[in-house]
Amino acid sequence: MKIYIILSIIFCLGLLSCGDCEENTGCLFDNISKNEYYDYEIFDESYLDIYGDWKLYAVSGGFNGNGHELNFDFLVLKKYGIYGFLKNDNILEFGKIVIVEQTSETLLITLNPDENSDMFMLDSEKYINLIGEDTLNLNSPCCDRFNYHFERDK
Repeated sequence: MKIYIILSIIFCLGLLSCGDCEENTGCLFDNISKNEYYDYEIFDESYLDIYGDWKLYAVSGGFNGNGHELNFDFLVLKKYGIYGFLKNDNILEFGKIVIVEQTSETLLITLNPDENSDMFMLDSEKYINLIGEDTLNLNSPCCDRFNYHFERDK
């Protein structure tokens, strides 16, 4: 029950601090300081374009390869290493991005829910694949797991 109260407060304060939250889903996270988890930028300069609001448009992979129905609407990625999953303007999960591997060709992360957040994404280890400025894929490192496909929310 305590977690729902905290999330409700964060949600309400986010709505108040953001004039037009319907057009900017990330504003629900405005009350989380960018230094909540890290005091510095965690990504190399070549990966900074991943920050923003990303609309989920497809899920692929899984045991049968067909993915599953869309179970959330948006992925929000904020500085420094903050993520959140949203559905119907409700925060399903938020927390810290942990870098497992970062090279010029590879970015492997784990999504660690905040202690005040429910766990929504059980399969939290993903490769980030940014295609241009408008497409982001979270791909699983191994078999029979799900991949999530996003387009940048304008």
